[in-house]
Amino acid sequence: MMHPQIENDEIVERYVQRTLAREQQDAFEEHLFGCSECFEKVQDAERFRAGIRQASVRGLLDDDATIASRGSRWMIWTLAATTCAAAACIAIAGWMYFNEIPRLRRELDRSVSQLALERQARTERPVVASTDAAEANTPLVILQASRASEKPITTELSPESKRLVVWIEIGPSRYRRFQIELFSTDNRRVASVTNLERGPYGALVASLPAEKLPSGALRITLTGQDPGPASVVGDYQLTIHRR
Repeated sequence: MMHPQIENDEIVERYVQRTLAREQQDAFEEHLFGCSECFEKVQDAERFRAGIRQASVRGLLDDDATIASRGSRWMIWTLAATTCAAAACIAIAGWMYFNEIPRLRRELDRSVSQLALERQARTERPVVASTDAAEANTPLVILQASRASEKPITTELSPESKRLVVWIEIGPSRYRRFQIELFSTDNRRVASVTNLERGPYGALVASLPAEKLPSGALRITLTGQDPGPASVVGDYQLTIHRR
């Protein structure tokens, strides 16, 4: 699928609105995986729709049918003022969504991932002694689903580190469940996690045992599993340093 067709047929808008035919959706997603420009457009459109939905839920968008039916000039001016106020609120909400909220979201994401790690640790094995409590300062790496930068991600594991939390941001996808696999430089698989699903913030979170992760460069592949057929939807580079 080429850019002229995408622009002429309004593919991005129809993709976000979920109105594309299945063949067009598959073709666009194949193009989307390798095109950072279209990827950013889809992300912006998704954010804009989310801002509009949030404004609607909070009652910032008024239904003018009841007001207009009264036929009062005063009510018309009131409607105009309300509309302007709603537009201003939407503009402010949009600024918050694109600037302040992403920073707050990253901070919240780290807190959520820490809680998820502690919950998983409790369900994986029983606490046999007070020394087997939740780990403090658990290493966390956030892999952004962006093709704008190829800068490698690095993290440091101390001798006390028991697990490494991997947080993966992903864009729109037809898959509901995913799998991540970690490979060493000799292409040996060192760890994998299956049946990953998006969390409340749309990201994938996996907890990996630190003892299975060797020092040096690792390649992480993200594969969409369900619904089939499975295919690779992301590839990341991670470098681990040990103290």
